[in-house]
Amino acid sequence: MDDRSVAKGVAAGRVLFGLVLLLAPRLLVRRTGSGEEPIPPYVWWLRAFGIRDAVLGAGALVALGEDDDAAASRWVQAGAAADALDAASVVVFGRDLDRRSRMVTLAVAVPAAAAGWRAAQGLTARR
Repeated sequence: MDDRSVAKGVAAGRVLFGLVLLLAPRLLVRRTGSGEEPIPPYVWWLRAFGIRDAVLGAGALVALGEDDDAAASRWVQAGAAADALDAASVVVFGRDLDRRSRMVTLAVAVPAAAAGWRAAQGLTARR
């Protein structure tokens, strides 16, 4: 799979995830197994996090669609940085989460960060 396709896949996944967080944050919280209604500020934070991901993904998709490798690389790098920092946050502040939440976050954030950095590097090399 070429770097552009990887970047599009990661960006599309980011948009989808962001929209789920924005539009159905309670569903995601319930799926984590607590079974309790989430505290309203947490719902707001999940929506804010969803907006971040949707914007990063949409920006990357637009730049990739315009065949502007420099702009696409910057958007993909921004998304990869967000994913890498999400993973770092779990490592540093992981005691605030249960084990399952730490593992799920790392299982999503680490591959997304790695794929994003690799794709951004490939897009930069094409310039």
